[in-house]
Amino acid sequence: MAFKTREESDGEVVVIECPARVDLSVAKDLREIMTESTEQDKFLLVVDMDETEFMDSSGLGALVSRIAATRANSGDIRLACVKEPILKLLELTHLDKIFQVFESVQAAVDSFEA
Repeated sequence: MAFKTREESDGEVVVIECPARVDLSVAKDLREIMTESTEQDKFLLVVDMDETEFMDSSGLGALVSRIAATRANSGDIRLACVKEPILKLLELTHLDKIFQVFESVQAAVDSFEA
């Protein structure tokens, strides 16, 4: 699996570290990690995209797939360290209105406490 996860804020927030490419070859893994988190009652998710240079529609679909489950349980999916090409993709698909984007993982984690 191309993803690493860790917990922050005393286990309340799950940080998912994405690989350089989030495309069809790894989108299923991302979806599974987010599903496992929500099944374990972890609804505060931060997707760390610091290493991610490319994302296609299957990657976007994986992100969107768990947004309803997290928000229905007073949680959310926040994006961190998103590079310009992916920011443009989010704008083009209007997902910039759905996902909150933060400059750092810590800022995204801290946003859940606000």
